[in-house]
Amino acid sequence: MTAPLVLGVTHSGLTVADLDDAIALWCSELGFALERTFALDTQTTVATTGVSGATIRGAVVDLGGQKIELLQYDPPRPAPESISPAHIGMIHIALTVSNLERSIGLFAEHGWVPVGTPHQMVSGVREGTRIVYLNLQSRELQRREA
Repeated sequence: MTAPLVLGVTHSGLTVADLDDAIALWCSELGFALERTFALDTQTTVATTGVSGATIRGAVVDLGGQKIELLQYDPPRPAPESISPAHIGMIHIALTVSNLERSIGLFAEHGWVPVGTPHQMVSGVREGTRIVYLNLQSRELQRREA
């Protein structure tokens, strides 16, 4: 038998509008630890991500070995008018929280909006668990919709 090709998951990545705000949310509010910050110049950014004409400020935050890489592109690329979990290529990060309503309110202060209403799973391994999806919206899109 051959050895597995994938040995583990290093981190999940999340593009954010404001790295300082994201670090405040994930570390000060949610209890993650700031592992490190970094910066990528335009050459490294295009070589790594394919995005030309931008730099990246980044941070890695950790909670119990689960690492999330927060990335702020400069200049930022505008978010599409509509963001849906059904779009090909979308990812999500599932968090277990102690108070769902408080968490929704806290995330809202940082630009995250529910795409539906909290509901309870009625079957399967998550039976009884209340869940909701949140999308990060740009401040500009939030102002247009208000």
